[in-house]
Order: sequence, then C-alpha cells, then structure tokens
Amino acid sequence: MIDENLPLTFIVHALPVLTARLVHGSVPFWFTAWVVAGIAASFYACSRLVRTVPSADHALTEALFPPVLLFLFTVLPNEHFGQREHVMFVASAPYLLASMARAEGVHPSRISALAIGLTAGLFLAMKPYYLAIPAVVEIFLLTRRGWRATFTDLIPWSIFAVALAHLVLMYTVFSEFGRFVMPLAVESYAPIGDSGWRQVLTSNVMAPTLVALLIFGAFAIFLTRALAARALLAFGIGAALSAIAQAKGWPYHVLPALSAAILLATFTLSQTIDRYLPISRSLHRLPVAVISATLMVLLYFQAALYTPPFYKQLQYEDSIGGILRHIVEQNAPHRTIMALSPGIYPFWPMLNYINGRMTMRFLTMWVLQGVYADCEDFPALYNAPDTMGDTEKFVFDAVSEDFAKGQPDLLILDTIPGMPRCQGKVFDYLEYFQQNKVFADAFERYEHLMDVDRYRIYRKKKR
Repeated sequence: MIDENLPLTFIVHALPVLTARLVHGSVPFWFTAWVVAGIAASFYACSRLVRTVPSADHALTEALFPPVLLFLFTVLPNEHFGQREHVMFVASAPYLLASMARAEGVHPSRISALAIGLTAGLFLAMKPYYLAIPAVVEIFLLTRRGWRATFTDLIPWSIFAVALAHLVLMYTVFSEFGRFVMPLAVESYAPIGDSGWRQVLTSNVMAPTLVALLIFGAFAIFLTRALAARALLAFGIGAALSAIAQAKGWPYHVLPALSAAILLATFTLSQTIDRYLPISRSLHRLPVAVISATLMVLLYFQAALYTPPFYKQLQYEDSIGGILRHIVEQNAPHRTIMALSPGIYPFWPMLNYINGRMTMRFLTMWVLQGVYADCEDFPALYNAPDTMGDTEKFVFDAVSEDFAKGQPDLLILDTIPGMPRCQGKVFDYLEYFQQNKVFADAFERYEHLMDVDRYRIYRKKKR
C-alpha cells in the first residue's frame, strides 16, 4: 500500500484491526471503542491534572474545566470524530494540562511525566506538522524556567524520543516509505488542495479561530495574569501553526486550535469570577453548578445549531456511502473493488463496514492529482505514456497491473477527478488508463452497471 500518511498512522490504527481479529467484531466498532476508551482515559487524567495547576485551584475553574474538555472530546469534532486531529488533541490534552502546571512551577512525578510525554509523542508524531505544538509550548516554558529545568524535564524528551524513533523506523523497518513513498508525497501531495497557507490563514474557520485565540489570549494574560494561561495560549498558537502549515484548508485541521480557543475562554471566565468574585469553598456548590451548567448548555446548544452532533453518522444509510455499500453488497460477491477517485470518502468507511478490499496499492488517485494540479497554457489533456515522468509512469503502470491482477468485482470511476479542467475538458480516469494496454485488455471483461451520484460503476461480466 502506498499512501502519503506516515507509518505511525498505520501503526496506531492497527490496534482496532488486531483487536477485531483477536476478540472478533467489526473493525469500525473496535475503532470507535478504542477512541471512546482513549477519551475516558484522557478525561480521567485531565480531571486529576487540573488540580495540580496552582492558578486553577479555585472553585469554578476546577469544576468547569473537565466538562468543557469532555465537550471538546466528544461533541465538537462532530463528523470529524476519529480524525487524527481529534485523537491527537485527546491524547495530548494531559500534556496541555501538565504544561500549564509546569509553567507555574509544579512538575508531575517521573512516572507520570514519562506516561504523559510518551502518549502525547505517539500521537503528535503522526504528522510532522503536529510537532509545532510541543515546539511552541516548550520554547515558552524554556523562556520561563531556564535551561536547567527544561533539560531535566522528562516530558519534552519523551516526545522527542518518540518522534526520533518514528523517523528511524521510516528508513529502517519501513524503508520503502522513507526512500520511495516520502519523495513521491513531497512531489505529488503538496500541490493538492484548494488553498495555500495564505488562503488557510484567512479562511472562514481559521481566521475566526485566530481572532478568538488572540482576544481570549489577551484576556487570559492581562486579566487572569496566570502563567498557565500563557502555556494554554502557546498550545493554541502551535496548533494554529500546524493547521496553517498543512495548507489544505480542511476544517478538521483547525480542530485543536479551536479547542484551545474555547479552553482559553473557559479559563478566562472562570478565573475572573474566582478572582474578583471570591466564593468560599463551603458556599460554592450552588453558584458553581449553575454557572457550569449554563455554560455547558450554551456550548451544546451552539454546537447543535451549527451542525447537529453526529448528524452525518445518523444519516449514513441514506448517504452516498450507504448507497454504495448496498450496491457493492449486491454486486460484488468477493467484496473487491477498484475506485479511481480523488476521495477517501465514501469508499472508507464503506469498505470497512463490509470487510471489503481495494485491489490496488493506492487508496486514492492523489499522485495523479499532484501531477495534473496545474493546467498549463496549451497542454495535452493527458501526457502520452512515452512522455510521462517517472512518478506518473509508475502510477500509470502500477494501477493497470493491479487492475489486471486483482480483477475486482466492481470498477468505480469518479466523474469529478479533483483536477482543473484543461482545454475545456474534464480529466477522465477511464480514458486515461485505457492508454495502457494492460488496463485496456483487462477492462474488456467489464460491463457498465449503473451511474450513481458522481460515480460510474462497471462490473465483471458473467461468463
């Protein structure tokens, strides 16, 4: 399998696959179960860690932070539940709370620091962009604590050790990724996407998040005057830099930065009330409960207005994913398909639900998207096989060989190729690959089945 995602992504996601094989059950079920278990573990750890932050040792702050975190873990992600940005934030939330405590001179035990650092490192290393978060946080802490405290702190060293181990694995155990796929991704994946970093910076998700981070950050710093707030702001800045650097403009990239902005608002509100309207511990239960419940209802209400929680999951059966699932179940006896499309969805999670298989080494046509990302003044719609570069020729031959060898039950063609129009024409995957004799010969054994939504579906002829 050839994909632009780093090996650690597949190592982490192997856990639900292995669980399904050992305990039985479907992979999607165990994936969700592991994410929920991770949320529970992170929530428990954060509930304990918030008590170690000196500036959070107040009635409202201590009571409000955990339920807001639970909202960020479960409801805010919505249709992005389980995306890497989501699970990364869940896994690194204890690191965030520990950093707030470290900023104020409180350090976890060596065992706790090791557990926090290794867990955060495992998920922060899934994408190199994520490492902007610990970089900004640790630079901030370095300026506050000095070199000695930084060098004796196990948390940053644990994160660094995981990232370094992953880098070594890419060129040893997974050497084909480091030596072949990585250069392919740098060449072909970078041009994909509707936005550059400037467009991401001013997008309708990133721009408001940055404004909120700046405003809430200023409030937190100048009103609460807590070093913990500055550590939280550093986390948010690192998360924003990660989203901007990816330069794709996809909403889930902003999820960690958005979560940090909401936490900053929570911290500012609770700290201001605790500082300027002090309530004795013996009398705080009712007002704290009312304030906490009011804010949580407001957060859930706003989320429900914007996008009802889990509405895409609830409507899956009527979605194109659910429709394609029914078609594949009815017409693919071996549950094998080949999808020539720029999109992961709807083929995943559909293939996971039916225990199906893609019969080629690419998950999508992302390499061709990169090759044909720019339409020059007067180009040919397709490069002739003898004029193709090495990358394009590899994909051209590999997909054709996989099609002939795998003989999938269904061939699904996406009529929206994810590439710009050239010469007023739309890139046609079928027309493109039929230039290859191996593909063309194999395709003679297929017949048109139906057109559904944006997809043309062909099935293997019955003998």
